[in-house]
Amino acid sequence: MPRRHPFTAFLHRLIAVGGAVLVLALTVFAASPALHEHLHDATHTHHDESCPIVLFASSADAPPAPLSAPIPPLATRLLAPSIAREIFLSPPRYLRQPERGPPSSLFS
Repeated sequence: MPRRHPFTAFLHRLIAVGGAVLVLALTVFAASPALHEHLHDATHTHHDESCPIVLFASSADAPPAPLSAPIPPLATRLLAPSIAREIFLSPPRYLRQPERGPPSSLFS
């Protein structure tokens, strides 16, 4: 297994924290119109479609790519192997069948 550089773990955590902070900030600015207006200048309207906060608040996503599922390969069914017609019993490992209780002479 190749050894990873210690900086890559730090970079992954930094990107994860940055993404979480971005989502939190977009949520706060989308929930508070006063904070949202504070970010923009006087010429900018609140309902501008190009604002990332408005896009986040309206749950706009990128256009979905067409999905094409791969065609599953045709499975051929194999017949189960034939079952033996004769039953082969193994001989018991003992000469006499074991008793099922203590000898009766103890209780007489």
